[in-house]
Amino acid sequence: MPVTLSQKIKVVEEYFQGFTNYLELEDFRSFLLLTLTSQAPMNIMAQLGLGGSKDVINLPYDPDAKIYYHKINLMTSTSLVLYVKSDPITEKFVLEKDDETFKKFLSLSEIELAFRGKEKFLFPKISDCSILGDSNLNIKIDDLFHDLKSFISFTQPNVLFVMEALDSSKPDLLFTFNMMPQLPNKLDENMLQVDVFLDKDKKTRNINFLKREKDYNITFLKDIKEMSHAELYTSAFSLILHIKSLNPPK
Repeated sequence: MPVTLSQKIKVVEEYFQGFTNYLELEDFRSFLLLTLTSQAPMNIMAQLGLGGSKDVINLPYDPDAKIYYHKINLMTSTSLVLYVKSDPITEKFVLEKDDETFKKFLSLSEIELAFRGKEKFLFPKISDCSILGDSNLNIKIDDLFHDLKSFISFTQPNVLFVMEALDSSKPDLLFTFNMMPQLPNKLDENMLQVDVFLDKDKKTRNINFLKREKDYNITFLKDIKEMSHAELYTSAFSLILHIKSLNPPK
């Protein structure tokens, strides 16, 4: 029996049950790749407010919660927080891009692609008190796509989030944030729109990048290996971030 649209929406809503405003990433490597990807001016994360100077990259650390985090200011009274639990990767305040520390997390090809300027990394220690109070973001599904190629070619995401099904009979959820301005129906309404795809084939398991060819074919990559300039020119890449939990840090 075909699955109806309302049934698919119900599956998506189940994934976001209990969501407040936190997305926990799997590891520091994912957090670092997210930070580097956000430096592109047309990136979805730059649209979310995470972008900044291409020469100075901040990696804020909360020593009380023991997390690296990014707080993304939305057009609501609540911010979105992406974080990873981690011990400090360095005790220095400033690291140059060629520091050996980064080679622990990224391949040489990834470093070559990501570091294009004279980047310096700052490690400010901050406890963001504004995220301690009760908060809630209501998720609204804007578009639900019926196949992966349609999803990727239409949204062209630089960053793609994945929540993996714990039940093998259910699909994985792939989503991106849709930042089209929307006026809330109520003054206290915190609404965040998402575009989604339910992946019953679970094609992004253990995958970190999607390579989109100019003919719209998709290649699944665990790592970015050395590529020719022509290949880089005719292809686009999406960073896949696997969500570990929707729980606030403790």
